[in-house]
This record gives sequence, C-alpha cells and structure tokens, in this order.
Amino acid sequence: MNISWLNPYLLLLIPAFTYLLSYIYLSLYHRQLFIFNTVIHEGGVYTLLQTIFYSSHFLGHMPVHTVLALLFVGVYLSLGKFAVKKDAVKKMLIISLLLLIFIATAFYLSYKEFGYEDTLSFLAQQKQAVNIYEDGGSWNLHLPSTMIFFAFIPVYIYFIKRIFKRDIFINRGGYFYIAAGVVSFFLFTVIINKDVSEAFYKVWTDPRYLAHSVREVATFPITYFPIPLSIMLLYEKRESSLKQADIPVALTYFIGILASVFLLTMLYQAYVPLTIGIGSLAQKPAFASGGKLSVPYLLASHYFEHFLDTVYFTLLCLLLYFASAVSGRERVIRPG
Repeated sequence: MNISWLNPYLLLLIPAFTYLLSYIYLSLYHRQLFIFNTVIHEGGVYTLLQTIFYSSHFLGHMPVHTVLALLFVGVYLSLGKFAVKKDAVKKMLIISLLLLIFIATAFYLSYKEFGYEDTLSFLAQQKQAVNIYEDGGSWNLHLPSTMIFFAFIPVYIYFIKRIFKRDIFINRGGYFYIAAGVVSFFLFTVIINKDVSEAFYKVWTDPRYLAHSVREVATFPITYFPIPLSIMLLYEKRESSLKQADIPVALTYFIGILASVFLLTMLYQAYVPLTIGIGSLAQKPAFASGGKLSVPYLLASHYFEHFLDTVYFTLLCLLLYFASAVSGRERVIRPG
C-alpha cells in the first residue's frame, strides 16, 4: 500500500482527537455539556479551565521537557536531514520570542492564580501534585518515563518517518543534542537528589511512580510528539530519495533492540501497579464515582493537565530544530 501521499499535517489530528474525545468522556462522566468550570482534576480542587492552565505544575515540569526536547530533536536529526536554511534565522528568532513570552506568562499566571508557595514548591522540585509533597518533585516522578523515552523516541520517530516515506539515514549532526540531553538528564538528577542511587531505587520500585510512568507513555506519543514532528517532516522532501532497502541494516537492528527494551520495561512498569490496583494509587476526589477514578478518567484529565507542557515542548523542539539549520552541518553516513 502506497501511503507516501500522506501530509504530515495529518499528525495534528492525533492530539486534536485526543483532546476532543477526552472532553466528551469527561462531559459524559460529569453529565454536563460545558465543563470548563467543573472540577475535573484528580486532586479534587481545580476545574477543567484551571487544569488546562495549571502553570505552577508546568513550571515544575520544565526540566523534564527540556531534556526530552533535546533528545527528540537530536534523534530526529540523527535519522535524516537538517532543516532547510532558508529563513531559518527568522524562524528561530520568532520562536525564541514566542517561547520567552510563553514562559513569562506562565510565571505570571502561576503566581497570580496558584500562589507563591505552589509556584516555588513545584520549581524547587518539592511538590508532585495538588496535595502531594515529595523530595525530587516532578523530576523524580518522571524519572522512569524519562528513562524509558530514551528507548521509545528513536523507535517512534523511525516508524513515523517510514510511514511518511521520508529519508532514513544516519546523520551524526544530531548527536550534539542527544549528548546534551543525556548530560542534562544526569545533571538534573544529581542536583535534585541528595542520594541518586536511593532515588533510582525508589522510582523503579514504588508502584505510584511506575503507574505515573505508564500514564506518561500513554500521553506523550499522542499529544506532545505529533505536533513538532509534523512541522519538522514538512521540511523534508515529500518523496524519499532512498529505497527502504537502503536503510542501514545495523540501524534496523538497533531500532529492534530499543523496541524490545521499551516493551519489556513497559510490561514491568504496568505489572507492578496492577498487582495492587491502579485505582488505589490515584487520588480520590469527592466527585469520584464509587470513591475512585477509572483509568480512562485519569488519562482524560491528565491530557488537559499537560496542555501547557505540550506548548513548551513544541516551541522548544522547533527552536532547536531551526537552530540546527542555522549553525549545524550535516555529517551524513550513507549506506554502502
């Protein structure tokens, strides 16, 4: 089946439908058509509108999304072309300005709507949710998912590029971003934790951390990743100049290994919480039917909670991408 005619903009339908279906589900659950002023957050405090603009929560997640943006763009560049240089400086400057305005606005909303204490607690990595304070904060809560994304992102980008018939070859010019992502990951972990080994042990054995990781893996591929990926794909040729047989065999095997690592790790992360019941790990707001929230509800509300995060991730990915066109140089390893 030839699907090379597919437009990358179609990827934008994935997050669009995700948010639409999530809204419909939440609306049916609460038996209301307009739920923007309805408390939907699992913490039992914030309405849908407040959840969407949960800026203090977003600020605490910036280190995680910075590392993942470096990794995402680095992997993308390592599997193909750099962005075209035409107007790259202009695009980079515009996106930089938008990103600065976005972050400044987030700080203002956080202080104005959620208060100084909430903002500082999330920024200091001392708070993980509405009523949950924990050393390591959002960074540690996302440690398992961040680690598993090191295996998942290359697999995700590889298969999307194949679906959309884009060139796949090894470009060492993307290695800098990958290295920056790896170094940043370890730096943040060391700076935030007094005992790194204890932190790793906790996040890989605590069912709450593992359940949260599974929910992140069910969030990023359908809300975060498709948006910057659709734009980056547009800057490549519509038709591949390479045949699928030209894809390096070693690369194909490497992707297979990463996919296996991801699947095995996911099975472990899902199994541990299931043994004690995922519902028992979630917060129990007053509106919860039967005293606990279902998995579909936890996912639907979670997508809206990460709306600001998605905007930041997209802007940062595009900034890094166009910066590569300005300062980078392709170092391609062709097959044969």
